Amino acid sequence: MAFIVDSTAVATASALITLYGDVVRIATDELSFAHGQGWKEIYGTSANARGTRAIRGVEEEGGARSVVTSNGEDHTRQKRMMTQVLAEKTLKENEETFVKYTDLLVQRLEESKGEPLNISDWYNFMTFDVIGELLFSECLGLLTHSKYIPWVESVSQFLKAFAMIVVLNEYWLFRVVWNLMPQKLLSNLRRTFLAYTSEKLERYLKRTEADKNSKGIIGMLLDGGSRHGITMRELHSNAPILVFGGSETTATQLRCLTFLLFKNPRCMEKLVKEIRTKFSASNEITYDALLGMKYLTACMEETLRVYPPCTNGLPRVVQKGGAMICDELVPAGTNVSVAAFSLFRSPKYFHLPDSFVPERWLADVKGLDPQFAKDDKAAYQPFSYGAHNCPGKKMAYYEARLIVSKLLWHFDLEIVPKEGGAFDNWDHVENYQTYVKLPLWVKVTPVKR
Repeated sequence: MAFIVDSTAVATASALITLYGDVVRIATDELSFAHGQGWKEIYGTSANARGTRAIRGVEEEGGARSVVTSNGEDHTRQKRMMTQVLAEKTLKENEETFVKYTDLLVQRLEESKGEPLNISDWYNFMTFDVIGELLFSECLGLLTHSKYIPWVESVSQFLKAFAMIVVLNEYWLFRVVWNLMPQKLLSNLRRTFLAYTSEKLERYLKRTEADKNSKGIIGMLLDGGSRHGITMRELHSNAPILVFGGSETTATQLRCLTFLLFKNPRCMEKLVKEIRTKFSASNEITYDALLGMKYLTACMEETLRVYPPCTNGLPRVVQKGGAMICDELVPAGTNVSVAAFSLFRSPKYFHLPDSFVPERWLADVKGLDPQFAKDDKAAYQPFSYGAHNCPGKKMAYYEARLIVSKLLWHFDLEIVPKEGGAFDNWDHVENYQTYVKLPLWVKVTPVKR
C-alpha cells in the first residue's frame, strides 16, 4: 500500500526559494544560503569564515566571549569542555535525574483527571527542571508548582529583545541612537538574567564547597579536570546558551513533534505501537533501550527537518581575501549563514519537503515513494556543522526520546481544538531565534493494561 501524504501542506520556504533563489541578501552586509554546500563552505574547518560580530549589550561581559562568538584557542577550550560534560558518559551518569523528572511529569499529567492541559508549558517545565538540576544541582520546581519562575522568563525575554536589536541595527538612525545612549533594554534584561544566575552560582558553590561529591555541569566546566576550564566571566556569557540550548530547544522539538503527530494520525499510531510493543514496563525505558527505537528516531529527525528549533542562521564573517561559497564570490567582511529552515524545506534537497514523512529516514520501507531515496541527507544538519556544531546533540536526542516514550507508554493523547483551532498552520508563527511558544491543548487518558 502506498503512503498517503498530507497534500494540503502549505509550501512556505520552498515557495520563497523558487521565488528568490537559494542565496538571498537579508541585510546590507549579510547573505543567507539555502544550499547544501553552505555547511562545509561556511562552517567547515577550511572555510574562510570565522566568528560572529558581537552585539553591544548582549555579551562580552568583562571582555569574555561565549562558545558561539569566540575564536581560536578560546573557542577550542570552551567547546572541548562543553562536549566533554555533555558526552554520553555524563548523560548515563545522570540518567536517574532525567528519569526522575520524566516520571514526575507523568505523575502531574495523571493529576489532570482528563481536563485539557497545555502540553507546551509542561514540556518547558520538564526541560527547565532538568537543566536546572544538571547545571546547578538545584531543582527549579516548575513541574511541582506548574508555573514559570522569573529566571526562566528572563531567558525568553532576553532572546526576544536580542533578536529585535539585531534587526533594528540595520537602520542607521537606530544605530546612532543606540550608540549614544546606554543599551537599557538589553542591559537590564541581561542583568536580570545574570542576577538570577549569580544567585544560583553562589548557592551552588557554597554547596559544593561543603560537599565535594556534589558537582553539577557548572562545576565540571569551571574545574576543567586536567585541562583549563572556562572562566567565571565566560560562564556568564555562556549561561544563556547553556540554559536555552539545554531546555527551550528540546521543548520546542517536543511541541512540534506532538503537533505533527496529531496532524498525521498514521504516524502517531505507528509510533505508539513501537513504544508499547518494545516496553512492557515504564522502567524498561532506558538510555540504551531508546537507542534502538527506529521509528521514534525517524519521527524526531523528521520533526527537526520540518521545524528546526534554532531558526537563526548562526552567522559567520568572511575573512580577508573573501571566499567562494556555493559558487558565489563573497567579499571579506560579509556575514554569511545557512538558513536551515529554508534548506530543509527545499525541493532541491528533499522530496515533498513540506510534508511530515518519518519513513524517509528509514531504509527499505514498503510502499514508500522511491523519490524519497533521492533526499540529500548531507544537507540535513539540524545541530549545525563543524567546530561550531552543538555540543548538546546527544542530550537533546536522549531527553526527547525519553519524554515521548514515557508519555505515549502511559497515556493516550487527544488534541483539544482550543484557542484558534488545533491545526492552524505553524509555519507562520513568529520566531525570535526560536519559535514563539504556541499553546497545544491536549487531553491525556491513562492507558489501561
